[in-house]
Amino acid sequence: MFNGMRSHALKLASLLALLLVALPAEAQDSTATLWTKHSIKSDKLREERDLYVALPNGYASAPLQSYAVLILLDANDAAQFNAAIGNMRFLANNGAIPGLILVGIPNGKDRMRDLTPPATGKTAKDFPTAGGADAFADFIRSEVLPLVRANYRTRPTTVLAGHSAGGLTALHVAANRPGEYAGIIAMSPSLWWNDSTAALQYADAIGRSRVRQRIFATSGRFEEAIDITTKRFAARLESHANTAVAFSYRHYPEDTHGLTPQPSLVDGLRFVFAPIATSKLAIYRLTPSSDSAALARAIVESEIEYARGARLFGEPEKLPEPELNQMGYNVLQGLKLPRSAVSIFRRNAELYPESANVYDSLADGLLAAGDTVAAISELRKAVQIGTRTGDPVTPVSRDKLSALEKAAAQASKAKP
Repeated sequence: MFNGMRSHALKLASLLALLLVALPAEAQDSTATLWTKHSIKSDKLREERDLYVALPNGYASAPLQSYAVLILLDANDAAQFNAAIGNMRFLANNGAIPGLILVGIPNGKDRMRDLTPPATGKTAKDFPTAGGADAFADFIRSEVLPLVRANYRTRPTTVLAGHSAGGLTALHVAANRPGEYAGIIAMSPSLWWNDSTAALQYADAIGRSRVRQRIFATSGRFEEAIDITTKRFAARLESHANTAVAFSYRHYPEDTHGLTPQPSLVDGLRFVFAPIATSKLAIYRLTPSSDSAALARAIVESEIEYARGARLFGEPEKLPEPELNQMGYNVLQGLKLPRSAVSIFRRNAELYPESANVYDSLADGLLAAGDTVAAISELRKAVQIGTRTGDPVTPVSRDKLSALEKAAAQASKAKP
């Protein structure tokens, strides 16, 4: 706990931070095409609420691919939400995280009701409507996620991220509902709540749990009350040495309360998904001088490494189609090993036989290897499957096939 004037100053700063986050953000009209808006008439909250859903790059072109879900609170903060979309897509494009479906939940009529646990003492007097965190968590679990899963291709893995009071809510969920989320990202959590007792209570509850979860917490130097209590939370949680909980704390020495969300979300996502980050796989440690034998070993090692990480999340233990596809093109275009690229594309076709895209990519590899006849055969498969499934790659495959068949016919006529 804090004493005297210093206590008063720190609490005042914390109150101002909460209020600033709660202010209405600027309109999002200029970037509204980045997401789809949904509305829910919530029984849990007894009011209508909006959701913003942003999809990963390539969602439309990979109709067989499903995605983990990231829930982000305070989505009415336009700058923060737009940054989250861009960073999520950037990290996924570079293999640091898998592709994610981002679900932003804007604030409702009473943010401090929704994003706080029950208040006691002085905190209860300062925030008389506080204490709705459990109802809000029920709203996400039983109303938000069912809507998202009914309308989009999702995987079970779900991550909850919140800033300030949202970070407090995220840790409240981790402590009281362990395992509800595979990952928790608490960005500058308001752990001064209830005279700072929340910090140790949540750390002890998480530390005693034997449910697997990955938790990431942050604070900045220029948010003193939050910085002190978050460090206290981190030290207490780490003292439990709980092997079921993977925990990491990050301090930002140059950041204020308003600046911590941007680096926190990037670093948090990288930590949560580190076990299945494809950028760390053996195949990406190859160099242009690597031979085909080294490549073959790297492919096997990559599949084993990814399966080990996927097991932690309860995800399918096979490399996702887009990642394996990208590996093939990296080998084809970067390492200049077309025959090795063909072997990767063939492996993708074995794992995802109902995807038109895998056969289209295999055809590209075969063409680079000089096998036009086999390439035509694979493009016919791509068109056949794509026509049946509605795969967006179909028109591209059809154009390639038409050009190759025409060239083959002309070559045949030219023969004496």
